[in-house]
Amino acid sequence: MPKLRRSLVASLASTLAVASFAAVAQTAPAVPPPAAPAKHSCVKPGDFPGRLASENLTRGWIRSVNGYLECLKKYIGEQQAAAKPYQEAARVYVDAANAAIEEFNTSAKEFKDQQEAAAPR
Repeated sequence: MPKLRRSLVASLASTLAVASFAAVAQTAPAVPPPAAPAKHSCVKPGDFPGRLASENLTRGWIRSVNGYLECLKKYIGEQQAAAKPYQEAARVYVDAANAAIEEFNTSAKEFKDQQEAAAPR
């Protein structure tokens, strides 16, 4: 009989966890799926011209490098700003899942303790 109880408790606990996740999925705020981000259009400069290159060539290369890095920073900022609403929406799901996991663990321990307390010795 204890094996039957144990399997019933496990079945009940997993059913509760699935129901919790289903309820969360229905009540979470709707955020449309993101579009695939476009690749950046920053142009990567070539290799350093070398120490024997003219000063003008070296300065031009440095400007190209700085422009490239600024372009990447701008792209990164745009992508982070675009991701922010999705991160906030995902946080709702993560928090709900973590709460359900905590409830699952607490309930499973509680059910196990009750079953062990009731078991014949």
